[in-house]
Amino acid sequence: MILPSAYFQASIPADRAVFRCKNDIITYCQYRQHTEQLAHVLAQTKAQTVALMTENNYFFAVALMAALHAGLNIILPGNICSATAQKLQEEGAIVVSDLALTGAIPIRGHQDVGHSLPAFSPSSAHLWFYTSGSSGEPKRIHRTFANLEEELRLLQGILPEGEEAEVFCTSFFHYAYGIIYGLLLPLSRGILSDTTSYVSPVDFLARIDELTPPQTLAWIVTTPSFIRVWAANADICKLRSRPLRIQCAGAPLPIEAAAHIQRETDATFVEIYGSSETGLIAHRNPLATQEWTPFREVTLTPSADGGMRIDSPCIPPGEHAYPGDNAQLLPNGNFLLLPRADNVVKIADKRISLYEIEQRLETSEFVEQAAVLKQERKKRSILTAVAVPTPAGMELLRQQGGQAYRKALIGHLTRYLPAVLIPKKWRFIGNMPTNSRGKTDTATLHRLFDTKDYLPVLTTLDATPECIIAKALYLKDSPWVTGHFPEHPITPGVLILLSLSMLTKQYWGAGICCIQRIKFNNPVVPGDEVYLILRRRGERLDVLLSRTPDGSTPACKGVCRLAS
Repeated sequence: MILPSAYFQASIPADRAVFRCKNDIITYCQYRQHTEQLAHVLAQTKAQTVALMTENNYFFAVALMAALHAGLNIILPGNICSATAQKLQEEGAIVVSDLALTGAIPIRGHQDVGHSLPAFSPSSAHLWFYTSGSSGEPKRIHRTFANLEEELRLLQGILPEGEEAEVFCTSFFHYAYGIIYGLLLPLSRGILSDTTSYVSPVDFLARIDELTPPQTLAWIVTTPSFIRVWAANADICKLRSRPLRIQCAGAPLPIEAAAHIQRETDATFVEIYGSSETGLIAHRNPLATQEWTPFREVTLTPSADGGMRIDSPCIPPGEHAYPGDNAQLLPNGNFLLLPRADNVVKIADKRISLYEIEQRLETSEFVEQAAVLKQERKKRSILTAVAVPTPAGMELLRQQGGQAYRKALIGHLTRYLPAVLIPKKWRFIGNMPTNSRGKTDTATLHRLFDTKDYLPVLTTLDATPECIIAKALYLKDSPWVTGHFPEHPITPGVLILLSLSMLTKQYWGAGICCIQRIKFNNPVVPGDEVYLILRRRGERLDVLLSRTPDGSTPACKGVCRLAS
């Protein structure tokens, strides 16, 4: 293993393939020269702190190492919003962005820039991460680069050594998870790392099939949300026979989805427990055991509130970290995770774990995944629930509508909970919204309750900056249908428009402000499930509703404008 702080001082062949950018291979020589060039520019600024705001994984790989060798402190804000950049600049940081690096880093070819890379001390290189935290308020976390290198040391013996492999990461490198597993670990092991991220499982797996020979280990670094979507679309998300290792972190792994993927691919699963604040804590094979095994040199101490204190070489000396989860420490040194303390709420003088309600819902044959929220309505607290249906649940919704589905779920919960703890409001969606870290996006869940009930059940199949493809089930008993028309009901255009706007707001942050033209080839009947294909060109939105995912049987075509 080569520690990244010594990477450019090591004897590495100049033509070693280090990264793949789209279809271009970046060699060690190219990577070093790109880093030298940017390090020289950063050193000339005389700044002390740099904020890395790039979502291009290769640009980030260059910028991180360049900033370290230039002796700068590093801020990783976790988003590229202009307001964030302005705030950091006002605090004295210089901002390195995708836009600033476009054209400055030549992907093809290389040039002798004539600059050197001075060594740096990893214990004196400071990084600040921002995470959402349990409250959703960004939390600033300090780590040193030496702490990150300790994570690489802890991983020895847990992840493969000496195998012909390539890493494919669905997470951006600018998050702690992506930095370690998509960037630093492959560098330290001499493994080629693909820099493509955030594509649909279909395209992502097709890329693996296209780029790696059957005997090469495909090492997939991903999140539970990706595994859920993959398992739900396993019929079209195929991989050729090859060695496969899937590493997952960021949230509880859906065991049934993981088991389904293992049956389809014969993959080995490794689940990692940790956080940006704590670094690595523990690991397990999730299909073999519920117990977590702490990494060597990680010490767990029970805290008075039922949680854990973490002492580890992955956090700065003299500091302690608290992951926020409750745990049961076992005699063999392992532990079991319990519901978080901040997940327990009080409703009508009764305490209940939201996690417990979610788990009860997920034992229903009609629920694939659930999220339960505490909300304030008319000066009182109530519980609300969001459910992702199983195929059986979707069939119930399709045949009988939302009211029958809601009654089935309430009836299921009444076997376990008193009436006061049954959620009062419900929403049904095709897949749970997640943020860029792969964690459930609770803000989006709360917004589902800002509009009328009986919304269409939307299942996103693919979402990129240019195109969204989703399925929409329009419910038979939706009050939106009233008056359209009693003898021959059709789904009104206003409801179709709402479903389109919900998607554009979620993925592009912009709703639909007007319809320029629209044509219905045939009506969408309540109970129908249709594909929504949205293609964006600036503020123009081309819309196609089709009975088939390829758009060959259109029900509706139109052109809308997105709100600027």
